[in-house]
Amino acid sequence: MKIRKQMAWVNLEIVLYLFFQIRAGGGYMAAAKRKSIAKLCLALVLFVLAGFFRQADRVGAPLPSAAFFLLTNLIYIGLAMGWGFSISRRILHRCDRRWLLLGCAMAVLWLFLRTVKYRFFNDDAVTRYLWYLYYVPQILAPLFSLFAALQLGRREGDTFSLRWYLLFLPAICLIGGVLTNDLHQMAFRAAPGAATLSADYIHGWVYYLAIAWIVVLLLATGAVIYCKCRVSESRRYAWVPLCVFLGGFALCALSFANIYTFHKIPECCCLTFAAFWESCLQVGLLPTNDHYRYFFSESTVAAQIVDEQGVPIYRAKNAPELTACQLDAAAREAVLLNADTRLQSAPVQDGRVYWVEDISKINRIQAQLAEINTWLSEENELIQAENELKRQRAQIEEKNRLMDEMIALVQPQLLQINQLLGEESVQKLDIQKLKQICLLGAYVKRRVNLALICDKKAVIRADELTHCLRESLTNLTQYGAVCALHQEGTDSVCSCHAQNAYDFFEDCLEAALPSLSALMVRVECGRRFSIRLMMEDAAGLPNVDKYKVLGKITIDDADGALCATLAFDLGGERA
Repeated sequence: MKIRKQMAWVNLEIVLYLFFQIRAGGGYMAAAKRKSIAKLCLALVLFVLAGFFRQADRVGAPLPSAAFFLLTNLIYIGLAMGWGFSISRRILHRCDRRWLLLGCAMAVLWLFLRTVKYRFFNDDAVTRYLWYLYYVPQILAPLFSLFAALQLGRREGDTFSLRWYLLFLPAICLIGGVLTNDLHQMAFRAAPGAATLSADYIHGWVYYLAIAWIVVLLLATGAVIYCKCRVSESRRYAWVPLCVFLGGFALCALSFANIYTFHKIPECCCLTFAAFWESCLQVGLLPTNDHYRYFFSESTVAAQIVDEQGVPIYRAKNAPELTACQLDAAAREAVLLNADTRLQSAPVQDGRVYWVEDISKINRIQAQLAEINTWLSEENELIQAENELKRQRAQIEEKNRLMDEMIALVQPQLLQINQLLGEESVQKLDIQKLKQICLLGAYVKRRVNLALICDKKAVIRADELTHCLRESLTNLTQYGAVCALHQEGTDSVCSCHAQNAYDFFEDCLEAALPSLSALMVRVECGRRFSIRLMMEDAAGLPNVDKYKVLGKITIDDADGALCATLAFDLGGERA
């Protein structure tokens, strides 16, 4: 009857824990959740089975008792180590995993110490100190739990404040107080009437302080986990770990009071420690990688992982069915499945990962770019045509400007030619007038040519002016006058000076006709630039006032010849 009552307590805790797991799953259990619940049920069944073995150990013969004892402790230690292996697999954060594994190691150490105490040593002093050593894992495991909770939410390598490590000082003091109990009897002391601690004992204040340390740190661990959890759905089930902790605490209290003897305090405390953390993991207060493969399946990325033979191991729901040819082709380079879908791959350990990339947006952007390029090409053609039109217009305007300037330069001579041609019909023109027209035409031709040359250059060679004078003198020779041209120096001259000199020559020539019998022209282009005309039988001189502002005018007689000289102040330019 007593064993049945004790079994009822264990079954109540098991049912309560499983009920919490089902509620945390949202009212139904998916495949992954059912698998997790199955593992937890197996662990609890083994835990209960170990309790039966312990009861059989107490009443069995020596040999079966030893076998039951060995099976009992192998189950306890195996369950603790198995839970530690699952922690190392499920917890990715290195610091969290380290502190939880240290807590798990304390549980294994406690169970191991309890095992060797009862079967391998008979000396009272040895067994007593092995009993004292129980409190090393009991005091350190809650501290490691608190450190694991403090590490939650931090990045890899980012640890909590070093001031928290000061908690090792009271932990060491408590451990030292228990281990030195033989000196002060403040943790345990023999009960009145008992000869030794092994016979009977009562607890001292150091023991109760250690128990308070354990309870406070575990409650602080739960509070820190709750405060650091940022998932509202998980925070709704924060009462699950609390109820598990309270249930385990009640079980430990009943075992401590010898009301519940189906399991002893060490395994009850280890069960409470593991169940508390496992409940935190199950309801999502701690991040785990239990369902990462399902994340891959539910992912919106159309990807799949295949082994070396091309068999899919993991595949998203929206991943397409791929043929062996497509897999081989995509392993070498990206393959287009259709106009908007591209298949790519990358090597992974023992296989490859293939994923489908939606390039419809890229295609739309490329189409838009092509449209923009076409529009820009047409725009460029229009701009080029417009620029060509502007260039042609500018050329025409430049030609018109030059034409207007040229006409303005030779307007008087053109009027004279028109007047000479208009006096009589061409058949009745005398020879002398034709010669005068040729003389004026030569000036018009050479003057326009000289203006075009000077329009592009600020300085020209003196030979350009000489060519103009020579052609005019050639035509003057046909008119009947004796002509001569003498040039001194071949330096370059200013463009405007050369034009003014030719205009001066033409004005003097037109004023000297028709009686002019001889003309000698001397052009000096050295230190200074000047033109000197020596005329015999000249009819007159032109109005030279306009040339006085351009240079120095000198009129004189030399051996009965009229001389006119135009000298420029700036002189000639050195070539």
